Amino acid sequence: MVKNLNEITCIICPLACCISVAVDDEGRLIEVANFQCKEGKEYAVAEYRAPMRVLTTTVIVGKSRHALVPVRTNRVILREKLFDCMQHLARIKVEPPLMVGDVIVRNILNTGSDIITTSELLD
Repeated sequence: MVKNLNEITCIICPLACCISVAVDDEGRLIEVANFQCKEGKEYAVAEYRAPMRVLTTTVIVGKSRHALVPVRTNRVILREKLFDCMQHLARIKVEPPLMVGDVIVRNILNTGSDIITTSELLD
């Protein structure tokens, strides 16, 4: 059994622990070390198994003096889905009026997350 180490910087608190995650040659988790708290350990395990991110980007606006409106996911999605979601959003065009929190796309690519506006756009 080969032991591979992955270093993960924890973002749960300002300590920013550099947590070591040891896995075997088949990718199974063996050991988690160098964490300062239970939350850090849980974060490192989750980050190794299924890294999640909030997607922030922009969407094209039609019939407005503004070319783009900023948007984001309303919850985290798998990191591996980020570029697929961005490609999908590149084909979307929205029109004003838009308020903060308006849903642009529901359940984008079956991620369970909606795309919402993060800025008001009235014209």
